[in-house]
Amino acid sequence: MKNKKGFYLFLLILLPALIFLFLKGFGKNEFQIPIYYTDGIGGDTLRQVTCLERNTEQYIVKSPELKAGVTKVIHFERMDGPVLKTRLEELEKVQDVFYSHPNVQMTSYLNSASIQTDAITGYNQRVTFMDQFWHFKELDSASWGNLKYCGMVMSDLDNRVILVDAKNRIRGYYNIMEREETDRLILEIRILQTIDLDNE
Repeated sequence: MKNKKGFYLFLLILLPALIFLFLKGFGKNEFQIPIYYTDGIGGDTLRQVTCLERNTEQYIVKSPELKAGVTKVIHFERMDGPVLKTRLEELEKVQDVFYSHPNVQMTSYLNSASIQTDAITGYNQRVTFMDQFWHFKELDSASWGNLKYCGMVMSDLDNRVILVDAKNRIRGYYNIMEREETDRLILEIRILQTIDLDNE
């Protein structure tokens, strides 16, 4: 009886270890996140945005504003108010997770015609802004609109946050007014950090 118990105990300990070693050696733990516009920008994509570069090749965001080689979280803002406060609080959660990652950066682009950096940083009693991670840039209306609509493939009504990979490909749009979407953004940034972009 003692031998039987000892054998079962041995199996109970050994089996999980064997499964772990097998998965580590032969298994693949891969998560996929989409790459947007792999076949380019079609004629039916935001027809009203006439400045979009329409072709059949992988769409790459071309802008001197976007540094290649790092994962980018992009946020556009054009007015102050309670919605902005909520968005800043959600973006702070992203900052809290990734502020020490040198290959991740977050930028809020402000339309200087209607909102300035002072209005944003006025929330600093409730939101902590870490300058080395979260950047604020004021753009004139034309430059702001060009980057948002022609660069990020967004509509006039679109207030989502965008995830752009190190190759300047769009990887996701997120409505961070919903906490689940902020969680999804954080998860997908983590996944991007584990992907070999050269072999995608």
